[in-house]
This record gives sequence, C-alpha cells and structure tokens, in this order.
Amino acid sequence: MTGHSSRATLVAIAFIGVLLTGCSSSDEPTDAMPSVIPTVVAGAPATSTEAAPQVTVAPQPGGSHSESDSATTPSVDSAPITPVDPARYAAINNEVGWKSPSGNIYCKLGSTAFSSGCQATDAPVPDGADCDKPPFSADEMSKGFFLDPGKVTPMCFNQGAFGVENARSLEYNTSISFNGYTCYSRVDAMVCDAGSGHGFVLSMQQATSN
Repeated sequence: MTGHSSRATLVAIAFIGVLLTGCSSSDEPTDAMPSVIPTVVAGAPATSTEAAPQVTVAPQPGGSHSESDSATTPSVDSAPITPVDPARYAAINNEVGWKSPSGNIYCKLGSTAFSSGCQATDAPVPDGADCDKPPFSADEMSKGFFLDPGKVTPMCFNQGAFGVENARSLEYNTSISFNGYTCYSRVDAMVCDAGSGHGFVLSMQQATSN
C-alpha cells in the first residue's frame, strides 16, 4: 500500500508541474511601451514619467523656415532633450516664463486659471479658436493655446498673455517642467504636454492640439 501511495503522489506532483508550466507560457503579446516625447533624454532625468501627447510636426513648405534638413516628429526626433532647471526661468507669482530662440513664441506656466500656455506672433489660426474679436482681425492677433491639467484650449490673443519681464530663451532641444506641465523646445516647434495624452504643437507653420 505504501509503494502504491508513493507512486500516486509522484504522478500527481508531476501532473501539477505540467499544468503550471503550461499556464506560465502565455502566447499573448505584452503591451508595447508607449511613445513619449522625447524618446532620448540627456542630462538630468525628467520629473514626469507620463506619456506625452502624440502630436506631429507638419512638413515645412519648401523647408524655408526650418533650421533642419527635414521635418521631424517630436516622438521620433533623434536629437536628445536636456531638461533645464525651471528656477532659471522663474517669474513673479510663482510662475516660470520663456521665449523661443526665434522670439516668435512666448510661454508661461503657472498655477492659476489662464496662467499657463503659449502664444506665437506668427502662426496659423488653431482649429476651434475664437478669433472674432473686433476691432482686431485674426491677422492682427497672436495665436496659441491655454494649458490646463489634461486640457488644451486653442485661442487668439489681442494682447500678450504669456510674456514675462526679461524673458529668457528656452534653447532648442531642451525641456522645462513645472506644475505638472512639460514643454519641449524643438527646432521645428514648441511642444507642450498638459498630461492625460493632451498637448499642442506651435510654430510659424502649425498650431495643432489634441
């Protein structure tokens, strides 16, 4: 009886081992790592690990305004991004502000309503923006976006909303993070992430958001 019992126990253990092996060898693919902006980061680690918005920089007509040989998308641009210290761009009211190296775009990040976003002197009218503000025409106003947590609002501005005193340039291929937002200064555009997959791209040729 003891011999039969031992053999039965060994068979049962072997059978359970086969079942466990079968369960651990799943054929289901693992989830792919989401694309982020930027793909490569140099210098200090970014403060946010959340996936950035999937936005694409439009091709430059004839390449006349681009400082690169070809148009790029922020999610696949091979140029490394270096995060900067936001304290270098500190402004009043616990805000940070900067301008693009070209001087076309001004941005600010704050903690109150309507204190965060970017505007460009020369840019297309963003889809959904209210540019009917007499006596100003759309051509006379700057274009850009307000940033709120997880939300982007297209806008036309009849005055400077995001200018700060003695604004410093956010050099190309650098990023700045503050109050949960991150903006990337690319040669082709200013790209900002509002979180939850929302953000915008702003340049002389493009003003798009999601």
